[in-house]
Amino acid sequence: MNKLWLCYCVVLYATNVFGQDFDIFVSDAGNFDSPPWKILKYDSNGENPQVFIDENLAWPQDILFIDSNNTVLISNLNTGRINRYNAATGAYIDNFAQGIGGPTRMKIGADNLLYVLQWTGGGKVKRYQLDGTFVDDFTDVGVGQSIGLDWDSAGNLYVSSFNGKLVRKFDTSGNDMGVFIDSNLSGPTNIWFDSNGDLLVSDYSGTAIKRFDSDGNYLGDFIQGLSQSEGMATLPDGSILIGNGSTSSVKKFTSGGTFIEDTITTGSGGLLRPNAVVIHDSTASSGFQINAGLNYAWFNPAVSGQGFFITVFPDIQQIFLAWFTYDLERPAGNVQAMLGEPGHRWLTAFGAYADHQAVLDIEVTQGGVFDAAMPMPTQDLDGTITLAFTDCTAGTITYDIPSVGQQSVIPIQRIALDNVPYCQSLLAQ
Repeated sequence: MNKLWLCYCVVLYATNVFGQDFDIFVSDAGNFDSPPWKILKYDSNGENPQVFIDENLAWPQDILFIDSNNTVLISNLNTGRINRYNAATGAYIDNFAQGIGGPTRMKIGADNLLYVLQWTGGGKVKRYQLDGTFVDDFTDVGVGQSIGLDWDSAGNLYVSSFNGKLVRKFDTSGNDMGVFIDSNLSGPTNIWFDSNGDLLVSDYSGTAIKRFDSDGNYLGDFIQGLSQSEGMATLPDGSILIGNGSTSSVKKFTSGGTFIEDTITTGSGGLLRPNAVVIHDSTASSGFQINAGLNYAWFNPAVSGQGFFITVFPDIQQIFLAWFTYDLERPAGNVQAMLGEPGHRWLTAFGAYADHQAVLDIEVTQGGVFDAAMPMPTQDLDGTITLAFTDCTAGTITYDIPSVGQQSVIPIQRIALDNVPYCQSLLAQ
């Protein structure tokens, strides 16, 4: 037993998942309201495609990463649901929100709330806390087939309507300020403000990205030669990625609108129809740094009688986690144990951490007996745990255990606060 635990403290894992460049994620609408649907992942050069998510999708729309708990949200127009997945593995976790009238675009506002557009269902902009708790219908009027949103420098919200061929403006409290643009558009999707305060509109049916000034006046085409343009991301160097549905590709332009290349070439990875393009840095951090002040016991107050021991080894940048829990169902009443009780389970995980999180393999140890070297216990891998911290007192555990089909996110906090000052002092160094 001691030998097994000691191995956790000295073995260095060869793979560091945090050292790569940003990745490009593309939502593939497939055949619109018919599959195949998928979320594809490419490297920063648009190469090495892989299917990141293909479970529980129904005409997927937008992709939104929440780095503080290592999750990614996917909006689904057909089911009215936003699903939550593990941001590192793409494994399905749970239903983040439902009962939405065809959710399309999602963005986090300055108030740290999630704003969600509706294709149907009245078209009001909905707000949610980042744990999925519904807040309100933010706007006082709806925008039909809304599919693009952004804020100006004053905090006013703008929402595009595909079938209405317009962009509507709302003040900082969600009050309707009227139609901002109602001409020169054939079917707008994504909208965003540039550094000059001009509004750029991706016109899906109009073969261009169009520019409008701060008063809504049409200034001309920013980018031409597109067809079924949907999905936009700005790269670190200021260049722009635009999904181009008619060619099943993602095109790259300079910040001034000059074409550079097809970063994701036609059909790469099986891409049919891009409708969201997102870049994400796997090293993205909440700003918190894991340190030895996190050591000792953590738990979820909603689930009593079980919890976690966490030990950080800063010299080798490794972290150890032990999870003391129970089986999925209570054992039959006639099942007996000589020490403890037969429903007890403990799982362990060990590996590298970086910044605020660690992605660890779960190990199940079994087959031994109390305080004896023989029979020798066995250890088998069974899924992953993503451990993430937001500060010295709170974190999340996102787990995926394939053998029992269990995935979820557990909020954790300290059992005792004695180590908080030490943790904070290490952050200040």
